[in-house]
This record gives sequence, C-alpha cells and structure tokens, in this order.
Amino acid sequence: MPTTAQRPRILLVDDNADNQALMRLFLDGPYRTDCAANGREAVDLFAATPYDLVFMDLEMPVMDGYEATRAMRALERGRPGPPVPILALTAYSQDEFRLRCEAAGCTDFLVKPVGKALVQDTVARHLGENAAWTRPAPQPPVPLRVADGPDRDMLRPLLPLFFATAGETLDTARRALEAEDLEVVRAQGHKLRGAALSYGFADLGQAAGTLEQAGGQGDAAAAATCMALARELLARAKRGFAG
Repeated sequence: MPTTAQRPRILLVDDNADNQALMRLFLDGPYRTDCAANGREAVDLFAATPYDLVFMDLEMPVMDGYEATRAMRALERGRPGPPVPILALTAYSQDEFRLRCEAAGCTDFLVKPVGKALVQDTVARHLGENAAWTRPAPQPPVPLRVADGPDRDMLRPLLPLFFATAGETLDTARRALEAEDLEVVRAQGHKLRGAALSYGFADLGQAAGTLEQAGGQGDAAAAATCMALARELLARAKRGFAG
C-alpha cells in the first residue's frame, strides 16, 4: 500500500452523515478521504486542497451538487493538469439527471445504492495507475442478475448512525408537512430513500420513495400515510438490529 503522503486523496460530498460513513468504510485505508456536508464546503475544500477524485451528491443544502461541480470546474481553469474526476452519486436514475450532471461537468454518474466492489472498481477506473486497487481484468460476459445486497456484518457498526439519521430525516419531513412545505417533504423522502437502499433496507427505501413522490405531487394526505409507514418500517428495522 502507498505511504500516507502517496495515497490518493478523495473528497466525499454528501449531507447525510450515514452516507459519508458508508463511503469512508469503502475507501478509508487505501485512500485519504475528506468529507463536506454541502456544496459550499466542498468548493472551499477543493480550492485549498489538491484532490484526486470527488464523489458528489446532488441534493444538498446551501449549494447543490450541480452548482458545486460548476464552481470546481471554474477553479480548475486557472490550474495546470487534467480535470479532477467528479463522480455524481445520487438516488436518481433518470436520464434527465444524468444529462444535467454531464452539463455541469461531472465525469461519471453512479446511482445509489452502491456497494464496495462498484466503488472500488469505479475509483480504479478513473485513477488508473494511481489507484490503490488494481482494476480486475475483463471477464467473459455473464447473465444479468440482481446485485448482491450489502454485507450486513460489515455495516453493523454503522447501523446506529443510520437509524439516528433516518429518524432525524423523518422528523424534518414531519415538521415540513405540518408547515405545508411539501418540497421539503419530497427532499427528505429522497434523502431517506438513497440511504435506506444503501444500507439494505429495501422496504424502507420503497416507502421513502413513495414519500418523495407524494411530496413532489403536493399530496399532503398521501405524504402523511407514507411517513407513518416509513416510521413503522424504521422501528421494525431497529428491533431487528437489537434482536
């Protein structure tokens, strides 16, 4: 493994502490990782630090991932060397979001949930000979199959953080619903969906996705129903962890 000074440096940009913890679990050791909770923090770090690669969430407070990416590309115009790979990491899979990321200057587009193998392979592909891992040699095509779920034993130490963050997200959504701010409800549903799927809670992720949809459609009654279901599924997941 390279020395600390030689290890490539990666910036993780995500407003979810549990998503940051998960990505650091995949990357820490072979890479030096820094975290930013919003686009403004990320741009400030990028201006002061020579990063080798950036993982960029899209929906964040203060400054979103699109604006942050554009600001980083503007900073690079005054620097020597090739552009730093900026990899969008989002729960959105639609082509319109992929195109928006490309227009902002993102190098690649990853859809949550992502596992350790995909993260490692993607980093190796973009960093080439500077990567801490060697990218596997191409293999013969295999039939398409559903991706393996996350390794629960590996994630177990992070689950208390996930449960706490998910509860806070639902609390924010509840307050927004009481204030009739359905856009915030939508954003919190989106936030919870990506995290729940990343941690392997498919039912909770589906409920959060329905909450996101209800918020986007301005349907307060449906949002309240989805929120109650998400709370029950979160409580069930906690009981399973405790047991």
